[in-house]
Amino acid sequence: MTRTIPIAALLLVASQAHAEPTEWTLDLGHAHVGWEINHMGLSRTVGRFNSFDGTFLIDEAAPENSQITFTVDAASVDSNHQQRDDHLRHADYLNAAEAPKITFASTDILMLTPTSGKLTGDLTLREQTAPVTLDFTMVRDRTYPDFIPNYEEVRVVGFEASGEILRLDHGMDFIAFLDSPTGLSVDLDLHFDLVQCAGTTDANIPCTWGR
Repeated sequence: MTRTIPIAALLLVASQAHAEPTEWTLDLGHAHVGWEINHMGLSRTVGRFNSFDGTFLIDEAAPENSQITFTVDAASVDSNHQQRDDHLRHADYLNAAEAPKITFASTDILMLTPTSGKLTGDLTLREQTAPVTLDFTMVRDRTYPDFIPNYEEVRVVGFEASGEILRLDHGMDFIAFLDSPTGLSVDLDLHFDLVQCAGTTDANIPCTWGR
């Protein structure tokens, strides 16, 4: 006896096989790109970048097919200390005048659980590229409630990510003296929300905040 597969089922399988990743928007009002670095074995120097954006093409059915790019304005470094920040923008460190953009482009995504995994990509800093791997966790997947004005009940997913970069990998080899106040490894700390903005209006706050 020959089994007949319904045409609708065939179409569903075909659509899943050729599904394109969906673009999500980074909610700049709920995003943080932070860093920490050793300070002579004392309290760690903590800072962030204030200007950044990214493109997130997410394949929920096959996360390994997702594509993520991220760009940071090097001059937006902020450690809450003007003189230190001026030095960080200097050629000794970020060289923001000659290399104004820090970029990341994903090359591999490995899911370890349904909500966590490792994101590997090429990090270009001071125009020198080296691989970096971030551990990431999906914190929550929800829809904004309808009683919040100008949020339009859009779907939002929160993420946290962390990793480490070595500044020597990017030619950042300035060492003021032995046991320098600037460590060689930099810990990254990221928190951000992604929202589905297709079909929303210009009044939608999480889709337009900071843009």
